[in-house]
Amino acid sequence: MSDNYFDLQILRARMAGIGERLDGPWSEKLRDHLHLDRGTKECAYWHSGYHQALADLLCLIEGPQSICGTSDRSSRSLAVG
Repeated sequence: MSDNYFDLQILRARMAGIGERLDGPWSEKLRDHLHLDRGTKECAYWHSGYHQALADLLCLIEGPQSICGTSDRSSRSLAVG
């Protein structure tokens, strides 16, 4: 099987884990929608997670570079500021 297949499996597993938390213990924290308010730490964390998701997707599209073991690291391009 291709490396992309395993990378997709890793991403699906990450999504499942995050989805469980969003439906469970984090659901109450999301009710206030603080992640939508610019200037809040919640907004920064949301954008950080979205940035990492896009970086993971680009890695899959760009080629054989494996994403295994990257869930505990920020993206390969650190955000400025």
